[in-house]
Amino acid sequence: MQQVTPGSRRGIPIFFASLALLAVARILLQSFVDVPAGLLTVANFSMSALFLGGPLLALCFAARDPWTPKTAALFVVLGVVVQVGCFLVNAKFINHASVMFQVINAIGQIGLPIWCVGLGALLATLCKDKNILVPIAIFLAFLDMFLVFSPFGVTNRVITRYPGILNAVAVQIPSAVRSTTPGHAVHHVRAGSLAGPADFLFLAMFLIALFRFQMKGKQTVMIVIPTLIAYMVLVTITHFSLPALVPIGLVVLVVNWREFKLTKDEKMSTALVGALGLGLFIWGMFQKPTVEPAEPSPTPAVQGAQAPPATPGPVDPGQS
Repeated sequence: MQQVTPGSRRGIPIFFASLALLAVARILLQSFVDVPAGLLTVANFSMSALFLGGPLLALCFAARDPWTPKTAALFVVLGVVVQVGCFLVNAKFINHASVMFQVINAIGQIGLPIWCVGLGALLATLCKDKNILVPIAIFLAFLDMFLVFSPFGVTNRVITRYPGILNAVAVQIPSAVRSTTPGHAVHHVRAGSLAGPADFLFLAMFLIALFRFQMKGKQTVMIVIPTLIAYMVLVTITHFSLPALVPIGLVVLVVNWREFKLTKDEKMSTALVGALGLGLFIWGMFQKPTVEPAEPSPTPAVQGAQAPPATPGPVDPGQS
């Protein structure tokens, strides 16, 4: 059995401080900033990098610390209460055009990476040997491909039938949208693209496990964050959903491949898991899509809380 390391005990305070700074930046951008038309491309790229890469980097700091099932469970409860509570408060009581709406929404966005890192830590503490990460990474990549690409997958069903749910559970990436005021060549900053929680959850699990088993955690962080940001830019440009667990799994395996020492039985079981994942993906791709009626439009008060009045941006990877 692989021996684990206790961690650094310095990452979690940095994790919370980073999320707080991102919340302040989100409030200021979405409440007070207008983007000139000439800076639109640069501004949107910068905001995508900041609000996707920022929570991922904060998560990486938290992954360095020691984790116990009790600590992880506390993070899950805290994150869910914060995210769900803020969403319900905005939906029931706050005008979506007010600054207070943006404040509460920004606080709610802090909750998502908190419960994701907690649930990821719970899963990581169940890993008693580093070799188990290989079949997990392979199967999750195929599972995410099935969920995103297959018409039978959860992602397509949620997008089709319950589009408002994504705004409640996903990471909101701010983007600049054109002003509706005649004669104003500026763009207001609103929540645009969405990134699903599965990306953060499983990245947290992998990184916490890598640091516990004293593998190449730092090198993995240095590669996986720019990879996911580039992935996000690609999705934004193409307007096409892509499974983010594929590059996450590839980076984890490629960077740490020499750290894994699989026995003959482990290689056979890994091959079996990969075959099952591939079979699931192939089966899902041959399913006939079903057309389901969309969820009835909510009342104006709830609709305003679920999404800003601007046209939503493309759905981004990892919404499984």
